[in-house]
Amino acid sequence: MAESLTFDFSGVHFPRKRQSRDSGGHDGRLPGLAVVPFTIVVDSREQLPYEFSGMTGSNGEPLLIVPLATKGLPNGDYSIEGMEDQIAIERKTLSDLYGSVTWGRARFEREIVRLAELPGFAAVVIEATWAEIMAPAEHWPEWVNQTDPRSIEGTIVAWSIRYSRVHWWACGSRRGAERRTFSILRKFWDEQKKR
Repeated sequence: MAESLTFDFSGVHFPRKRQSRDSGGHDGRLPGLAVVPFTIVVDSREQLPYEFSGMTGSNGEPLLIVPLATKGLPNGDYSIEGMEDQIAIERKTLSDLYGSVTWGRARFEREIVRLAELPGFAAVVIEATWAEIMAPAEHWPEWVNQTDPRSIEGTIVAWSIRYSRVHWWACGSRRGAERRTFSILRKFWDEQKKR
């Protein structure tokens, strides 16, 4: 059972309906809201967790309220409540990726091994583009890590082959990785409910 369940409305914006040329006014109604039918579990050790605010569905669905629970996860940083033994997503910032693949390599590889053993789906979402991963100093003037980016790429390629059940996503930004995480969890939930 999860320790807490929250509905976080911070950062949720309610767009106003466009004014009609005929009426010249606004009817004052808010767009529809929908609650996601599952709860995203956030690992209690996650230092800067995603809030999943402002998520929208596909095909013109309304803004989504995403239930969140915080508890210790055996794998990854995000999962679905009740499916923690089936799906996990590990989040990495660019600097965290470099640190995890170099000085934290043994611990991180053990984590990748555990992710690969999940029967459902596992992913690493990276808050950077592949270009940033391969040339961080060109994109981040304050970058100080002296690790050769080719060693990072080599590790990702090798682990993608060795642990082929773990998918690696370069998402371009924190918000991009948050959206990708939500999308993966939602698609996994949908696929499981079809069975």
